[in-house]
Amino acid sequence: MKKNKNQAVDELKEMSPMIIGLDLIIVLSITVIGFSSGFDYRLYTGLIAGNVLMIANFLIIGITAGAITRTRQFKRGQFLANFSYGARYIGIFVILALLLTFELISPFTAVIPLFFPKLYYTIQAFRGKYNDD
Repeated sequence: MKKNKNQAVDELKEMSPMIIGLDLIIVLSITVIGFSSGFDYRLYTGLIAGNVLMIANFLIIGITAGAITRTRQFKRGQFLANFSYGARYIGIFVILALLLTFELISPFTAVIPLFFPKLYYTIQAFRGKYNDD
């Protein structure tokens, strides 16, 4: 199999079954709750927006990490890391704020997917994938 330049793409492929599974659980939960309390499309659009932001955030982290490892200057690498960190979170906040302003998404379902990578790595750590051995 061809190795991608951006390792984040390979990592996303690895975690995609878990992401898809969690998304299905959330969609089924939203649908079941929707039958009893009324349908709200913003729950679904929030989930889609959250997934798009999660994937974009993850890929940008991978691109930034690659750029940092290629630079030979510590200060430049530190600046890139700090700039990326701030820009990513400001970008996520601005996009979510705009979508919420126009009442296109539910904040609850938009935020949940942002935690999927952290959950994936936590589960992998408990399973022993990242041992020091």
